Formats: sequence, structure tokens, C-alpha cells
Amino acid sequence: MADTESLYGQEINLKVGNYRQSIFEAIDEAKHFISHNHCPFLNVDISGLNLIDAIKVCVLSTTFHYTKYCNGKIKWLVKDTTIKEQIELLKLDNAQIVIKQPRQNFNDSTENRAKKLRLCK
Repeated sequence: MADTESLYGQEINLKVGNYRQSIFEAIDEAKHFISHNHCPFLNVDISGLNLIDAIKVCVLSTTFHYTKYCNGKIKWLVKDTTIKEQIELLKLDNAQIVIKQPRQNFNDSTENRAKKLRLCK
């Protein structure tokens, strides 16, 4: 799990990688991070995980985070709508589920902007 602090120091970004042994390694690592750091607002990228592992990490880590920060929030970045819909069914109050958008390189973004500008004329 890699972490980076945001520009303003208010949110912390975590990325859960693929765990070969057990997904519970990632859960334990997330619990350890939450208990030893001041992190009321987290962004956690679990887009590399399958449906079952994403649900496990999300539910257990969100619940653990809630016990420390009842007014905190975790934004979970998932890879598709299926995972998003399944986690949203669990009604976790302090979790926001967002589908991770693929990064575009510079050429892609300028082409999209150019097309939009031509349509506006």
C-alpha cells in the first residue's frame, strides 16, 4: 500500500496493490495506517482488486475508519460500475464510491478539447 499526502495536507491518498498471499494483508495494513496516522479524509484506490476483495477491503477498512473518525470520509476509487453498485448497496455512511477514470496522455486531452471547441462554433 503506497501513500501520498495531498497538496493541502487534508486528504491522504492510498493505493491498494495486488496481494498474492491474502487480501487480509491489505486490510491489516489499512487498519495500521488509520490507527497510527491522522487521516479523517482518505482517498483509497482499490481499482486493481476484483469484486470480492474490493468489498472486503472497503467494508472492513471503512468500518475501522468510522470508529476513529465518525465525521470522516473515505473516497474509494473502483474499476467499474459493478463494484461501485455492489459496495453502494451496503450503505456505508462515511464512504463515497467513485469509478476511477483512466488517465489520458497530453495528445488525447488536446484532441478532445479541440473537438469540443469545434462543436461550440
